Amino acid sequence: LKAETDIINLKNVKNPDISDYDTVILGASIYIGKIQKLMRKFIGENLNELLKKNIALFIMAGQKEKAQETLYNAYPMELFDHAFAKEYFGYEMILENMNFLEKAATKAQGVTQSKSEIMHDAIEKMAHHINEL
Repeated sequence: LKAETDIINLKNVKNPDISDYDTVILGASIYIGKIQKLMRKFIGENLNELLKKNIALFIMAGQKEKAQETLYNAYPMELFDHAFAKEYFGYEMILENMNFLEKAATKAQGVTQSKSEIMHDAIEKMAHHINEL
Protein backbone atom coordinates (compact mmCIF):
# COMPACT_ATOMS: atom_id res chain seq x y z
CA LEU A 1 0.00 0.00 0.00
CA LYS A 2 1.20 3.50 -0.81
CA ALA A 3 -0.06 5.21 2.33
CA GLU A 4 1.24 4.80 5.86
CA THR A 5 -0.56 1.91 7.53
CA ASP A 6 -1.07 0.52 11.00
CA ILE A 7 -1.77 -3.16 11.57
CA ILE A 8 -3.86 -3.89 14.63
CA ASN A 9 -4.43 -7.41 15.90
CA LEU A 10 -7.66 -7.54 17.93
CA LYS A 11 -6.13 -10.28 20.08
CA ASN A 12 -3.64 -7.68 21.37
CA VAL A 13 -5.71 -4.48 21.22
CA LYS A 14 -9.30 -5.21 22.25
CA ASN A 15 -11.00 -2.01 21.07
CA PRO A 16 -8.65 0.25 19.09
CA ASP A 17 -9.59 3.88 18.48
CA ILE A 18 -10.28 4.23 14.76
CA SER A 19 -11.45 7.85 14.84
CA ASP A 20 -8.28 9.22 13.19
CA TYR A 21 -8.37 6.81 10.24
CA ASP A 22 -9.92 7.56 6.84
CA THR A 23 -9.75 3.96 5.62
CA VAL A 24 -10.13 0.76 7.62
CA ILE A 25 -9.42 -2.71 6.26
CA LEU A 26 -11.16 -5.46 8.20
CA GLY A 27 -10.21 -9.06 7.74
CA ALA A 28 -10.62 -12.28 9.64
CA SER A 29 -10.68 -15.99 9.24
CA ILE A 30 -13.84 -18.02 9.22
CA TYR A 31 -14.20 -20.93 11.64
CA ILE A 32 -17.16 -23.27 11.33
CA GLY A 33 -18.99 -20.79 9.11
CA LYS A 34 -18.58 -17.71 11.32
CA ILE A 35 -16.18 -14.81 11.45
CA GLN A 36 -14.02 -14.70 14.56
CA LYS A 37 -15.73 -13.57 17.77
CA LEU A 38 -13.28 -10.70 18.38
CA MET A 39 -14.06 -9.25 14.95
CA ARG A 40 -17.82 -9.58 15.48
CA LYS A 41 -17.47 -7.79 18.82
CA PHE A 42 -15.27 -5.03 17.38
CA ILE A 43 -17.69 -4.38 14.52
CA GLY A 44 -20.68 -4.42 16.86
CA GLU A 45 -19.07 -1.84 19.14
CA ASN A 46 -17.83 0.38 16.29
CA LEU A 47 -20.36 0.01 13.49
CA ASN A 48 -21.45 3.67 13.47
CA GLU A 49 -17.84 4.88 13.30
CA LEU A 50 -16.94 2.29 10.65
CA LEU A 51 -19.79 3.50 8.44
CA LYS A 52 -18.10 6.94 8.32
CA LYS A 53 -14.90 5.42 6.86
CA ASN A 54 -13.68 3.96 3.59
CA ILE A 55 -14.04 0.25 4.32
CA ALA A 56 -12.41 -2.78 2.72
CA LEU A 57 -13.37 -6.28 3.83
CA PHE A 58 -11.70 -9.64 3.39
CA ILE A 59 -11.97 -13.14 4.73
CA MET A 60 -9.86 -16.24 4.77
CA ALA A 61 -11.86 -19.45 4.70
CA GLY A 62 -11.27 -23.06 3.76
CA GLN A 63 -14.23 -23.76 1.50
CA LYS A 64 -13.22 -22.04 -1.72
CA GLU A 65 -16.41 -23.08 -3.53
CA LYS A 66 -18.48 -21.17 -0.95
CA ALA A 67 -16.15 -18.15 -0.74
CA GLN A 68 -18.51 -15.48 -2.09
CA GLU A 69 -21.45 -16.70 0.00
CA THR A 70 -19.24 -16.85 3.10
CA LEU A 71 -17.89 -13.34 2.46
CA TYR A 72 -21.43 -12.03 1.98
CA ASN A 73 -22.58 -13.58 5.27
CA ALA A 74 -19.46 -12.78 7.33
CA TYR A 75 -20.10 -9.10 7.97
CA PRO A 76 -23.23 -7.14 8.93
CA MET A 77 -25.18 -6.29 5.77
CA GLU A 78 -24.96 -2.54 6.40
CA LEU A 79 -21.16 -2.72 6.59
CA PHE A 80 -20.91 -5.10 3.63
CA ASP A 81 -22.99 -2.77 1.45
CA HIS A 82 -20.92 0.24 2.56
CA ALA A 83 -17.54 -1.37 1.77
CA PHE A 84 -15.80 -0.30 -1.45
CA ALA A 85 -13.74 -3.51 -1.68
CA LYS A 86 -14.59 -7.09 -0.68
CA GLU A 87 -12.31 -10.05 -1.31
CA TYR A 88 -11.69 -13.67 -0.46
CA PHE A 89 -7.96 -14.19 0.21
CA GLY A 90 -7.90 -17.98 0.28
CA TYR A 91 -6.97 -19.98 3.34
CA GLU A 92 -4.27 -21.45 5.48
CA MET A 93 -4.93 -24.35 7.81
CA ILE A 94 -2.07 -25.01 10.18
CA LEU A 95 -3.16 -27.93 12.34
CA GLU A 96 -0.38 -27.35 14.86
CA ASN A 97 -1.83 -23.92 15.71
CA MET A 98 -5.42 -25.14 16.20
CA ASN A 99 -7.12 -26.04 19.44
CA PHE A 100 -8.83 -29.41 19.86
CA LEU A 101 -12.24 -28.30 18.54
CA GLU A 102 -10.75 -26.52 15.51
CA LYS A 103 -8.68 -29.60 14.66
CA ALA A 104 -11.72 -31.86 15.00
CA ALA A 105 -13.83 -29.62 12.73
CA THR A 106 -11.02 -29.40 10.18
CA LYS A 107 -10.44 -33.15 10.17
CA ALA A 108 -14.21 -33.71 9.80
CA GLN A 109 -13.90 -31.80 6.50
CA GLY A 110 -11.31 -34.34 5.37
CA VAL A 111 -8.22 -32.19 6.00
CA THR A 112 -5.54 -34.32 7.67
CA GLN A 113 -2.47 -32.15 7.19
CA SER A 114 -1.64 -28.44 7.21
CA LYS A 115 -2.49 -26.70 3.96
CA SER A 116 -2.11 -23.21 2.47
CA GLU A 117 -3.75 -21.63 -0.56
CA ILE A 118 -3.27 -17.87 -0.28
CA MET A 119 -4.76 -15.95 -3.23
CA HIS A 120 -2.09 -13.33 -3.89
CA ASP A 121 -3.95 -11.96 -6.92
CA ALA A 122 -6.95 -11.06 -4.70
CA ILE A 123 -4.63 -9.34 -2.21
CA GLU A 124 -3.05 -7.33 -5.04
CA LYS A 125 -6.49 -6.43 -6.40
CA MET A 126 -7.60 -5.05 -3.03
CA ALA A 127 -4.33 -3.15 -2.57
CA HIS A 128 -4.86 -1.56 -6.00
CA HIS A 129 -8.39 -0.44 -5.03
CA ILE A 130 -7.08 1.05 -1.77
CA ASN A 131 -4.22 2.86 -3.51
CA GLU A 132 -6.75 4.49 -5.86
CA LEU A 133 -8.43 6.32 -2.95
